[in-house]
Amino acid sequence: MNKHPKKIEKYNWTMEELSRDIVGLDYDAQVELFKLLTKDFQTDSINDQNIWHPKVSKFLENISSWLSEILKRDMEPMADLCRTYNKKWIR
Repeated sequence: MNKHPKKIEKYNWTMEELSRDIVGLDYDAQVELFKLLTKDFQTDSINDQNIWHPKVSKFLENISSWLSEILKRDMEPMADLCRTYNKKWIR
């Protein structure tokens, strides 16, 4: 079995459908997902460092850092804003 498969075997959809489904999630759910991705990329960075893949480790660390920055700068504020919109429309 390939350690890094080309598709997610548990799901019966294309990458395009997966992308659209993620974009269609509630913004709080998107924030949660991106926090998990940030953590997982950081974990993989450490793992690659431990198996002597320093360049791959650095790329993964950079991805984790950028995701963290996107979360703080854009995704969390957007989720906060949209939560206020949702409260206005829920009576």
